[in-house]
Amino acid sequence: MIIYHNEDVDQLRRAAYPPLADLADAIYWQSRGQSGKMEEYNAAVEAVKTRYSKRAML
Repeated sequence: MIIYHNEDVDQLRRAAYPPLADLADAIYWQSRGQSGKMEEYNAAVEAVKTRYSKRAML
């Protein structure tokens, strides 16, 4: 079993999140009526939140 310290989890999450440039691109395409990139971005963020859950690491 691996136990992470909360600061470790925060660092891991920060490093794993997709870049903000991807979010900006997704917002642009969503404003043009194409939501695929936003759905991909949200799925990537959700995967990070699931992998490095703060509750599971307490």
